[in-house]
Amino acid sequence: MAFDAMLPTLPSTKVPENGSVWKLPFKFVGGYGLTTREIGVVLSVQGVYSMIATTFIFSIVVRKLGALGVSRMTTLSYPLLYIVTPYIALLPEPLRMAGVHALVIWKCAFAAMAYPSNAILLTNSTPSLLMLGTISGVAASTASLSRAFAPSVSGVLFSAGLQLGYSGLAWWCCALFTIIGATISMRVTDEGGRVDSQSSQ
Repeated sequence: MAFDAMLPTLPSTKVPENGSVWKLPFKFVGGYGLTTREIGVVLSVQGVYSMIATTFIFSIVVRKLGALGVSRMTTLSYPLLYIVTPYIALLPEPLRMAGVHALVIWKCAFAAMAYPSNAILLTNSTPSLLMLGTISGVAASTASLSRAFAPSVSGVLFSAGLQLGYSGLAWWCCALFTIIGATISMRVTDEGGRVDSQSSQ
């Protein structure tokens, strides 16, 4: 949620102009310096690739790894994605746009696989079909709550980071949360199929 909220913001931020005040690897200010048109192209690529990844890539990968394997793979990739994203601003200009598209494809591919695999795991963990609606409702409400708070919290952190001289502050804070999520994902189990289906066999 936070990535989608911050994605248009970082590209529109000016490229780093004065490297003398930097203290790499953490203290630097700047974005990708893209125009509105270029940002629109990036977001269009994101939408198209999301459809391709959901339709074709997910079915292939989930057959190989299973829903739990796909969920863990995507969850473990997110910390690295959030850590790397602000550093694309430091790439030379000829490589910057390629770096932006690589990030978008990376994010889209894993997000397109994460949502359906998590939905499968949620269904499989339901003790009974009678409880599936309740559990799905709680999950949907939690996701909506995240959509409500993620843009505002990440926006505050992003603004604070620019003022303090750390463009990556919001991204690195998100990385900490994804590390927690990745740690939790390693403790998730999936026996395959719903609990009530297994007990009836």
